[in-house]
Amino acid sequence: MAEHPDVAAIVLAAGDGKRLRSDLPKVLHRVAGRPLLGHVLDALTPLGLGQVVIVASTRKDEIAAAMSGADAEYVVQDPPRGTGDAVRVALAVLSDSIRHVIVLAGDTPLISTGTIASMLARHAETSSAATMLTARIDDPTGYGRVVRGADGRIERVVEQRDATPDELVIDEINTGAFVFELGGLAKVLPKLGSDNSQQEYYLTDSISLLLGEGDSVSSFETTSREADGVNSRAQLAQAGAELRRQACERWMDEGVTIVDPNSTFIDATVTIERDAVIQPFTFLEGNTTVGQGAEVGPQARIIDSSIAAGATVTFAVVRGSTIGEGASVGPFASLRPGTVLERGARAGTFVETKQTTIGEDSKANHLSYLGDATIGKGVNVGAGTITCNWDGTEKHETVIDDDAYIGSDTMLVAPTHIGKRAATGAGSVVRGDVPDDALAVGVPARIIEGKGNKMGKDRGTPSQDPRG
Repeated sequence: MAEHPDVAAIVLAAGDGKRLRSDLPKVLHRVAGRPLLGHVLDALTPLGLGQVVIVASTRKDEIAAAMSGADAEYVVQDPPRGTGDAVRVALAVLSDSIRHVIVLAGDTPLISTGTIASMLARHAETSSAATMLTARIDDPTGYGRVVRGADGRIERVVEQRDATPDELVIDEINTGAFVFELGGLAKVLPKLGSDNSQQEYYLTDSISLLLGEGDSVSSFETTSREADGVNSRAQLAQAGAELRRQACERWMDEGVTIVDPNSTFIDATVTIERDAVIQPFTFLEGNTTVGQGAEVGPQARIIDSSIAAGATVTFAVVRGSTIGEGASVGPFASLRPGTVLERGARAGTFVETKQTTIGEDSKANHLSYLGDATIGKGVNVGAGTITCNWDGTEKHETVIDDDAYIGSDTMLVAPTHIGKRAATGAGSVVRGDVPDDALAVGVPARIIEGKGNKMGKDRGTPSQDPRG
């Protein structure tokens, strides 16, 4: 996509969330994995703009912290006196290289890169002083109406509360998105008045002012869907549903099987590789990745986690975890942050983990809690095993070496280290370390040397055969 180094974007983000009945700034309400403002900035990123300016309220620091990865600068509009005043505040920080300005609302998460690019192209083709993004909708209530003359040319934009009955029936609306030639915009902004029901300076009034100066104004029409802003909790939910629908369609086009898109919830921040299968009632959230051929669901919630190729996760909650190639999780498992399942590992039915690595081909098949543990390769963790990692003051680590066998209902009182091929008897309470190949039995457990290796693993001792 072509870059536009002489174009700046001004994103209006000073709304206070009053109509959402919220203490959170309006643009920080999350939908499909991102704040509303994040979706708008994401749509701008591919355009290669020279500058992005966000007009915030006095809660600028809160908004900037939430959008810490955005390549943007912030200005404060205080007090809030309308969209025209917000743009005036932003113009003061534009660099000398800027010639054109895009203006977008920060609460329009459905705006697409393609539409903004088309609006820029229309602006360039027509050499207009301003280009408006318009849409036609069945119920235009709440939106400014685009008033055109008999020749079809735009005459002005009138806000809902200031419109006459004849103007209220117009179905073409102003979406709140514009492209302006900077010189023309700077010329008319000081002329904006506040003689309206809100006593605010409307950016839309700049259209009639530009026309009065003899400048041309063009328009580009988009779908009603992209025009949707968010002014209520219901509209927030509607925007989320549309973004998730788009995500499902995009991933199906990329070769992902989504069994039932209507019951699948995929954030815009998620990445999925081809031939993955997403079963119904699955939630993929945050910075989650799903590898090729992996299967997730049904009834799974995956948050900020990585699921490698060929892995399976079913009826489970996985947060901040890494699931290795061919590993399996569930049903009814809870993997808390810091969990790593290496290749072929398993966390099965009613297993909970936290800050734990389960090594290659190791398995905890059922009814266990594994916290602050490092488990090696080929380990069997029996049902009912608990790593007792909290002593009332501090957390302690459990280490289980390769090929160990942990008997059912074992309590591993950390800190403890279970050696290679060591074993614990059912119902044991293990304090301290268990040497390689030893067996720990009883309450408290006693050590029996050389009685471990319950799975008959090769100890790697040199052959005694004289032939080698």
